[in-house]
Amino acid sequence: MENVKYNCFSDEELLSLVKNGDLGAFDEIYKRCSPLLIKIAAKKLQSRETAEDIVQDLFVGLFLKSKELEITVSLKAYLYRAVEFKMKNVVRARIVREEYKKTIFFSQGCKNDFATNIEFNDCRKKIHHSLKSLPEKCRKVFELSRNEDYSYKDISENLGISVSTVEKHISKALKVLRKEVLDAA
Repeated sequence: MENVKYNCFSDEELLSLVKNGDLGAFDEIYKRCSPLLIKIAAKKLQSRETAEDIVQDLFVGLFLKSKELEITVSLKAYLYRAVEFKMKNVVRARIVREEYKKTIFFSQGCKNDFATNIEFNDCRKKIHHSLKSLPEKCRKVFELSRNEDYSYKDISENLGISVSTVEKHISKALKVLRKEVLDAA
């Protein structure tokens, strides 16, 4: 559609055009919504780069799923909720990484405590055994996230899967680890 003034369309009209493959309408949605979403995410995450990555991922997903996407609220409300969800995942991943690092740091500081070392080694063996019991793809995703410190986006690109699939694998791995390690304790 040449010479179309997309800025005259409502969000709902633009979304309808996007569903029909109109890239100009998609660009207009991005121009309208991304600056505020990035600003909100950057403020909460204290990282403009991470905020831009999150919003970029969100819009890539929106574009890829545009034909089957059914939005029951306003487009802006949908995008805001989606960014909040992605931010929570980033924060959750940061917390898990920090807890993991604290555990490693703590374990390094306890080298002289024989009983603690035995408990730590037992726990490490349980974790290792639990990881081996995971499906291969799930285990690979988890190891890239925790051992290699890859972001969900990096894992997604590396393995050729969606970020939401990465999130599901991580969630599954954590659930299995929690259950097996806590049951054995």
